[in-house]
Amino acid sequence: MTPKILLTTTGIIMIIHGLLFFFGADDMARSGVPDISEKALRVGIGLAEIVAITSVFLGIVLIFSRDIEISSAKKVLTGTGIGYLFLIAGVIKHVIDFQDIPEQAPPIPMLVIIVLLAVWSFYVSLIKKHSIEEN
Repeated sequence: MTPKILLTTTGIIMIIHGLLFFFGADDMARSGVPDISEKALRVGIGLAEIVAITSVFLGIVLIFSRDIEISSAKKVLTGTGIGYLFLIAGVIKHVIDFQDIPEQAPPIPMLVIIVLLAVWSFYVSLIKKHSIEEN
């Protein structure tokens, strides 16, 4: 498990996540609120698209970070792991806050994936020893 593999994998996952959010923004904004006003719908779509664009942005940065030296890649992965901790906290908050609108709550498998990516990021960046040839 090299930093390059993890940066590539995480980057691809973030881009896929962003694309799904972007193209599913309308459905996500409507789910759980059948009588949503047009204005509220536009706000919901806009917020989902911002999340989508941010995910694609992060995915591109991670993919372009694949070929940096190992010590720098480990710093990027440490930052990614810390970012995932904030993401985990946000997902847990939304799972709790949207118990009455389950269609709006993040899916539990997403939380599991983010936790695994966080653990993997910290493992590769802080615990696993790497040789220069691995990069």
